[in-house]
Amino acid sequence: MDTYSHHFDEKEDQKTIMLNKKLWIGVTLGFIIAAAVVLVNYTLFNDNVSDSGNHTAKNEITVSVYDRGMIPVSEGSYAENRWTDWIDRNGPVHVKFVPIQRSESRQILMKLIASGSAPDIINEYNTTTRNNLYEQNQLLPLDNVLKFMPEYEKLITQYPQLKKAGTKSDGKLYEIGKLNEANPLHAFFIRTDWLKKLNLEVPKTQEEFFRVAKAFTELDPDGDGMDDTYGTNLSYYSETALNEMFGDSSSSTQFSWGIKDGNIVRQWENELASLTFKKRLYDHHIIDKDYMHDSSGSKAKQDFLKGKIGIYINPSVNWTEFTISDLAILKKNVPGAEIAPMAYPKTSMGAFTGAINNPIQMTTVINVHTKSPEADARYIDFMMKPETSVKFAGDEGVHWQKNAYGCPSVLDTYKEKNEVSYNADYRMFVTKINKKCEYITNKLNSEVPEQKKALDIYKNAQNMYLDPSKQYPGLTVGEYMPVFPNSLNMIQMALLEEISDLYVKAIISGSHYSPEQAIADAQAVWNKANGKQLEDYMNQWYAENKDQVFLVKDIWEIVKRQMAEMQS
Repeated sequence: MDTYSHHFDEKEDQKTIMLNKKLWIGVTLGFIIAAAVVLVNYTLFNDNVSDSGNHTAKNEITVSVYDRGMIPVSEGSYAENRWTDWIDRNGPVHVKFVPIQRSESRQILMKLIASGSAPDIINEYNTTTRNNLYEQNQLLPLDNVLKFMPEYEKLITQYPQLKKAGTKSDGKLYEIGKLNEANPLHAFFIRTDWLKKLNLEVPKTQEEFFRVAKAFTELDPDGDGMDDTYGTNLSYYSETALNEMFGDSSSSTQFSWGIKDGNIVRQWENELASLTFKKRLYDHHIIDKDYMHDSSGSKAKQDFLKGKIGIYINPSVNWTEFTISDLAILKKNVPGAEIAPMAYPKTSMGAFTGAINNPIQMTTVINVHTKSPEADARYIDFMMKPETSVKFAGDEGVHWQKNAYGCPSVLDTYKEKNEVSYNADYRMFVTKINKKCEYITNKLNSEVPEQKKALDIYKNAQNMYLDPSKQYPGLTVGEYMPVFPNSLNMIQMALLEEISDLYVKAIISGSHYSPEQAIADAQAVWNKANGKQLEDYMNQWYAENKDQVFLVKDIWEIVKRQMAEMQS
């Protein structure tokens, strides 16, 4: 799933592509050249899908694509490269790709919309941006063009949650989305070698968590005779995962909302419980005293990889990268290090699991001013076809080979990164996990020791975190929380900043400022800034939409279905 904060190079001017087709005079010469082109393309690039419509008139459409500044110079640009060429040759339409700098996509799209030059198809992960376009009547309803997208029609029949998530308040379908693997977004990892050394058990409650973390801090578990280990970590992002232990879904972008007696309420009790625990960790030196300066969590990660953190809270887990690459670094630095995932300990507020990666992700809309909705729809359908997916995985024997499950396994990481991986954003609306090979468990090769270890860790984590018997923190995944109108969003952002400052003050001020006082002050700030307007909006949204929006029950329904598919 795409994240909302990235740092990229300044946007470079990008050249857009349009392959000009020429009429060749002379039937014989025309056939010779056409045959030569097909032969060269097949030999050099191993096309797996026939050149459909290459000699017939095609409509021309424009499509946005993220410019992440990551494409190798040898491959061309985001507007013109081997993949855009292939799409243009084999697809049902001519496509002019419009690169948009990822870090500034919202601003750029809004300018293009205002100037009347926005692309026909807009690919955009940011929910607020797509909602704004809908509110400004800039989006085309898709109900009448679905017939030109049989691949997507089939998918939303199988997974009606996709249609639910893409339908707006007027009852019409506007957004196209995809299924993601519902994997744990946050996770706790514990040094099991330290547990053995100190004769401790994996903590199952918040009090056991505290005691084990305190022992990891004070009892020199790495045996270097120095006071240089931390029981656990806290940072701008990992704080969210620790909050979730207490059912507190607050983060840097939202408050903690829950349902009580059929109404949406602010979860002040949950916030008090999580704040009190974080202050206790800080007061006993169990976390880095300078944690508030580690906004990205990069220092905590480095401390973990150096073998200095006992319970590592991973704020956003890339499972294959962490279980293979990161753990290889840890083992290199500390050969005896052993880790295992740890379930969220039960707390005074109950037993919770952590946030789950959004399994239903909306990505794509069509500009209401497009010249040919049918052409746009046929392009989307072409990109969703299974044979297109096969092509975009790269070439068998060059970029991948089949593993023990019969699924593609990367052969050459360098070639895959430079020639294949950058093509993902051209297909950001395409569901991959409806093919069993796209699940993480089937991408890892159990015959390779490092991957077998990674596979075991991931399967254990699935059992711990994808557990519907536990409570899910919050109402739904972040992307389906209601978006406040601008006037209320200004109130929310101001309150988030002020209340966050009060909570940090409570954590670091010792006995001078208690969590109870911080909560009382936060409530006073909330009332003074008329936070009740936010509560009223949330309750109106819930009353009007609770039967049709994507909520926790929908998350667990997808999770159960995917787990069954993986095990079949």
